[in-house]
Amino acid sequence: MKVGLRTPSIKKSFKARTTGKYKRKLKRLANPFYGKKGMGWIKNPSRAFKNKIYHKTTFSAKSAIKGTSNIFGAILYYCIVIPVKWTAIIMFYMMKYLFLLMVWICVALFNCIVWLVETIINMRREDPPVDDIAKINYGVRNEGMADKTVPFRENNNLPR
Repeated sequence: MKVGLRTPSIKKSFKARTTGKYKRKLKRLANPFYGKKGMGWIKNPSRAFKNKIYHKTTFSAKSAIKGTSNIFGAILYYCIVIPVKWTAIIMFYMMKYLFLLMVWICVALFNCIVWLVETIINMRREDPPVDDIAKINYGVRNEGMADKTVPFRENNNLPR
């Protein structure tokens, strides 16, 4: 039994990837169990057993290059890839919410500045006292005619 690196064959890997696609589709239509996991154990158990041992004791050149072969690949994946991935995800969301917090603070500061400017402008404006505003609203022409509350008009000939 072979142990270690499987001998790579470009010709066989190309043929396996490019031929038989439509043939497999037709077989799947005809036989619902074709290509399903575990069917090899039912059809030919001894070959399935040998293939399982072969695949457990050997690894491909492609997986050796990627670094995912056997135990070293698992260690690499679970000790380096997953922590780095989750660290990146956590950092992304931290940056996202920090950015939203900064935008919220900028908007709040802008609203405070606008309120302050409006307050300063309103303090400098010379508004008439409250009594004068009431006289203007009720149409009082002067203080001597306080009992008459007829709206003030420029031209008395206008229709009412």
